[in-house]
Amino acid sequence: MTTARVGPSDWLWKEGGGYYTETAGELVLRPILPDIGRPRDRRLFELFERHCGLGPGSRVLEAGCGRSRWLPFLGLRLGCRVTGIDIEPHAADLASANLRGAGAEGDVVCGDAFALHRREDLRGAFDVVYSMGVLEHFPDVVGRVASLALYLKPGGRILTTVPNLQGLNWLLQRLGDLRTLQAHVVYDTPALVKVHEEAGFRTIAAGYAGFFDAYLSSSAGSESRLRRAAHAETCRALGRSAEAWLRLLRGRGTPEMRYLAPHVVYVGRLGREAGVLR
Repeated sequence: MTTARVGPSDWLWKEGGGYYTETAGELVLRPILPDIGRPRDRRLFELFERHCGLGPGSRVLEAGCGRSRWLPFLGLRLGCRVTGIDIEPHAADLASANLRGAGAEGDVVCGDAFALHRREDLRGAFDVVYSMGVLEHFPDVVGRVASLALYLKPGGRILTTVPNLQGLNWLLQRLGDLRTLQAHVVYDTPALVKVHEEAGFRTIAAGYAGFFDAYLSSSAGSESRLRRAAHAETCRALGRSAEAWLRLLRGRGTPEMRYLAPHVVYVGRLGREAGVLR
C-alpha cells in the first residue's frame, strides 16, 4: 500500500547533509541523551514506561536509529539490552559513538532495518522495536511496519513517533526549507493508527505528544543564508516564548494539540496477524 507521495530524504542523513551537526569524536566527549525535564522527552519516556513493559534485561531495537539519544538512555536508565540499526554508515558510526560517550553498552548494525532476511539472527529477538522520525520518509509504509513486526517476540510492542508537521510546525518547516518538508509524509493520529493496524498491530495508545517547543523543523537543506537565518531566529523566539509559558504555569496548561505538538505517536501490541499484510 502507498500512503502518499514523498520526496527523497537520503541526502539529509549523509555526512555533510546538514541533519547531523555533531561528529563521532564530539559525541564520545559530549554524548546526547533525552532531557526528561523537557515536556516532549518526558512524554516519550512515559510512553516507554507505561506501555512497553521495559525493565532490566528487556531487549530493545531502534530501527533507523541515527545517532540515537534514546538507546543509551534506555540502557542506562532502565537496564535494557539495546540494539540500533541504520542503513547510513555515517549515522551508524554516530550511534556507536554516542553509546560509548554515555558509557552504555549496546550494538549498532549498519543495514536496512526493513530487510530482516539479511539479519536472520535478529528475527523474533526483541521485546520492543521502536522508530523515531523514520516512517514518514516512505510512501510504502504498511509493508515496512509489517517487516518490523518480524523482529518481535510473541506479544512484543512497537512504538513509533513521527514529526507532527501540521499547523505551526508545518509553517516553520515551510519557512526553513521546502525540500525538507517534501521529504516527509504529513501524518495525523488516525493515519498513523491506520498504517499500523493494516500491518496487523493492535493499538494500545496513539495521539499527539509534547508541548510546542519550536525546534522540530530544520533549514538544513536550504542554500539561502537569509532563509536559514530567518528560520533560526523565528524558532529561537518562539522557543523562548514556549519556555516562558512553561515557567509561568509551572508545567501546567501545556495541552498536546494537533497544531502545536511536536510528535504523533503510536504504541501497539504484536497481534497474531502482525507481519502479514491484510
